[in-house]
Amino acid sequence: MDRTVAKYYAFETARSAHLAGPVWVLFLLSRGVSYTGIGLLDVAFSVTVLVAEVPTGYVGDRVGRRRALLLGTVGNAVGSVLFAFGRSLPTFLVAYVVLAVSRTFVSGSDSAWLYDVLQARTGEETFTRVRGRGQALGLVASGVAAVAGGLLGSVDLSWPWLASGLVIGLAVPVVATFPTPAAVEREADGDSTGERPADDAGDPDAADAYPDDGGDEGEGADEDPDALAVAWRLLTGRLRWFVVYTGVFGAVMSVVDFFVQPVTRDAVEGVSASLGLSVDAVVVIGLVYAAFTVVSAAVTANADRVREAVGLAGYFRLAPPALGVVLAAVAVVPGAAVPAFFVTRAVRSLTEPLQGQYVNDRTPSVGRATTLSAVAMAHSLLAVPLEVGGGRLADAVGPATTVAAVGVVLAVVAVPLGVAHFGRDR
Repeated sequence: MDRTVAKYYAFETARSAHLAGPVWVLFLLSRGVSYTGIGLLDVAFSVTVLVAEVPTGYVGDRVGRRRALLLGTVGNAVGSVLFAFGRSLPTFLVAYVVLAVSRTFVSGSDSAWLYDVLQARTGEETFTRVRGRGQALGLVASGVAAVAGGLLGSVDLSWPWLASGLVIGLAVPVVATFPTPAAVEREADGDSTGERPADDAGDPDAADAYPDDGGDEGEGADEDPDALAVAWRLLTGRLRWFVVYTGVFGAVMSVVDFFVQPVTRDAVEGVSASLGLSVDAVVVIGLVYAAFTVVSAAVTANADRVREAVGLAGYFRLAPPALGVVLAAVAVVPGAAVPAFFVTRAVRSLTEPLQGQYVNDRTPSVGRATTLSAVAMAHSLLAVPLEVGGGRLADAVGPATTVAAVGVVLAVVAVPLGVAHFGRDR
């Protein structure tokens, strides 16, 4: 296996082993935070992303994507540890802000770094395959972590957060050894000095390490300096309806995540009571989350096959309205909620690499990370009303009914938004 790809896979595996995943909502509820409060915290997260996404993406384009990834990984580890000690809404707000800023350093830069490195080594057409397999490995790691998180959470709901911080920290030394696209090109050309001179060993991202290549990413000297202008033209032109369309799609899937744990807990406790058994619902939720990731991993590993079978446009025409119908069906068949969660997780995991391919294919290397970060920023903004509304609705009518309601929203708005974009992008 190519060593650069192997490092990327190691990074995805370490940063995806988030043990707190199966308990984060239960943890907040146990600390007295309502669904409305959870929604407001996610709004704060989204607003932080909105404010920080483009600047941190610009850091990725202009200062160094490897540096941006390193900062984001360290921040994710620190934010997880902070979360474990939260006792009130303001404390959680601080942790959310740290995690949000860290996320913005990673989003866009990870995809842009991988795309450019693969372009230099094997060709950009391998992006979906490598990205999809990396996500699949991450999902497997997440599945193992979910089981461990459920076991730890059954003892104390804060323990999975502490463990998450320690495990995510393992990705830090992996990112520090990521090569730059310029180094990959030199290596491919047979230049044995391509890794970097010994004098720069203490600063792998030194801007003057390769003066002919424009610094860390090898893009400076010959690049249009205004990456923001490139992103603006794309996001107000051919990509604008796609961003709105996939933003609503992603927002619905994010809101559904609020309710997976309480709905599953209620289902486990109900079945246990009816059978006269004593079952720890948190342990079962950990197993359910592990099953989520196994299913999602299998789907994501075949992202490239999906792209070849139905095309990127075909997938995005069909997936959002179909998922909306599945979620809306929970109103008619409440027992379908947990299977609908499996479908949602699989679709979400499949969407990420396909969306990255779709946007990357329509974006020049100049400003690529900035454009991808701007897409993520717009998605965060679109999520705000659904997060607030979903939380308030859940406090009023319960989480299961809210799942069906957001499914109806997605089914209703997906068709006209899809027509607005794909009717033009031919």
